[in-house]
This record gives sequence, structure tokens and C-alpha cells, in this order.
Amino acid sequence: MKIEKGEPSDLEALFQIYLKGKNDLEHMEIFQWTDNYPTRSIIENDLNNGVLYTLKNNNIIIGAINISETQEVEYKSINWKFDNSKVLVIHRLVVNPKHQKLGYAKTLMDFAERFAMENNYSSIRLDAYSQNTRVIEFYKKRNYLIRGEVNFPEREDTFYCMEKEILAKH
Repeated sequence: MKIEKGEPSDLEALFQIYLKGKNDLEHMEIFQWTDNYPTRSIIENDLNNGVLYTLKNNNIIIGAINISETQEVEYKSINWKFDNSKVLVIHRLVVNPKHQKLGYAKTLMDFAERFAMENNYSSIRLDAYSQNTRVIEFYKKRNYLIRGEVNFPEREDTFYCMEKEILAKH
């Protein structure tokens, strides 16, 4: 297993994994992702900006995670608890459905949290679809706390904004 920055050449494989993830969620009647999100161009921008990390096994992409400092404009309405000066934000965590429930999402989150610690971020923020109870419980078990709710354009249901304090590595 290896986690590394995604390359532009990973675009098609990554887009297919996101589509499979979207279809898998829809099969469970969780309409978290739409035809408008995440799109091929969003994933391409993530790759070009160096913020999409891939989890590979024998050079096959199993999952991915976006880690950056980019906060959604909707986050401004949230009463965050931790220092706002250096925050890492997680978006678009995905694991190929045929590899789920094997700890790969945990591996990607461990990587993101270690990255945050090693780079002296004060906290990690993310948003989770309110109807995806499985992922909300996953984040809660990792000590992410719900700080509020946001609505995104063209979305009916709310998203929970969650936050975890990161203690700097000494």
C-alpha cells in the first residue's frame, strides 16, 4: 500500500472510482454525490493543484482523498472551535466499493491526520452528508465533532460540518 499525490495520468481511473462510489451510495439511497459533484473537471483541478492523494496497491488506485486549505464559502457560517489560522480541510474521500470495509478509508484518514500534525495544522475540518449515517459515525469514532450544518447550492439535504483538533508533533 502506498499513498502519494495523484498524477494527471490518474484522472480517468479516479473518475471511474468516484462514479462507482456515487452509484454505490445511490444503491443505498444515499444521494450524497450528484452528476454535478464530483465532476471530472473537479478531480482534474484537484490533481493539477496537487491536493488529491491516492491510495494504491500494486499501482492500482483503491481510493483517494483531497487535503488542502480550501474551505467552502458556506463554512463561514459555522462556529468553529479551534484556531482558524492554519486549518486543513478534507474533501472527496472515496474508496472503490469493491475494496470497502477493509480499512482503506481509515488508512487515508490516518494519512491526512498525520499530514496535518507534521505540517502544524491546528485542526481538520470537513463536511459530511447528513443522510450518510455510516460516514458520520466513522468520523465521530475518529473524534470529529459536529459544529453546525450547511446547505450547498442545488442540494436538498444539509451537510454536517465537523472538526477535529490536531496536536502538533514535537
